[in-house]
Amino acid sequence: MIKTAVILSLFFACGFNISSAAAIGLDEIYRDIVRSDNRGYLPLYIKNREAPDFLFDDAEIKKSQQNQDIIKPPVDENLMIDFQNHRLLHELEKKEAEQRWQQTLDNVKKNRVTPADLNEIETRAAQNDPVAVEVNAFMFARGIGVKPDMIKAFHLYQQAAKLNIPHAEENAAKVYKAMTPAQKETLSPFHN
Repeated sequence: MIKTAVILSLFFACGFNISSAAAIGLDEIYRDIVRSDNRGYLPLYIKNREAPDFLFDDAEIKKSQQNQDIIKPPVDENLMIDFQNHRLLHELEKKEAEQRWQQTLDNVKKNRVTPADLNEIETRAAQNDPVAVEVNAFMFARGIGVKPDMIKAFHLYQQAAKLNIPHAEENAAKVYKAMTPAQKETLSPFHN
C-alpha cells in the first residue's frame, strides 16, 4: 500500500495525469524504475514471461538458454578426489618405504639379506641412490647375500665416490689391495 502511494506521488510529481497513469499501470511504472536503475536493462526475474521475445535483451536470452541446455551429469561420490586423503596416503607410503629401507640396511649389517632386500638394494643402486650403491659395493666386497666379487665391488665403490659418498675412494683402494693379481689385471686399461 505504501509503495503504491509512493509510485502515484511520483506520477504526479513527474507531471503525469491520471488518465496516462491508468493506461500505464503500476507494473509498467515499476519496470521503468528498475530499468532506470539498471541502465536500461531489466533483470531476468522482472521480465514479463508472456511478452514477445523482441522486447528482451538478446544476450540475456542466449545466456539463459545456454544455462538451461547444459545438463549436469550426476555426481558419483566414489569418483570424487579427496586431496587431503591422497596426501596422507602418500606420506604413509613414503614412511613405510623408509622403514622397509632401514630394515633392509639392518639386515645387511646382520648378514641376513633376503632376496627382497637384495632386489631393493639393486633397484635403488640402478637409480643411482648413493647409499644403495655403497651398500651394494659392501655386499660384493664381503660376500653378504651375494657371491663375493671384488671387481664389482671396486666399480661400485668408484661409482659411490662419484656420487660423493664419504670414504668411498678409500674403500675402493682397500678393495683394490685385497684383489688378486689376476683381478687387478682385468682392471688395467691395457687389458683386452
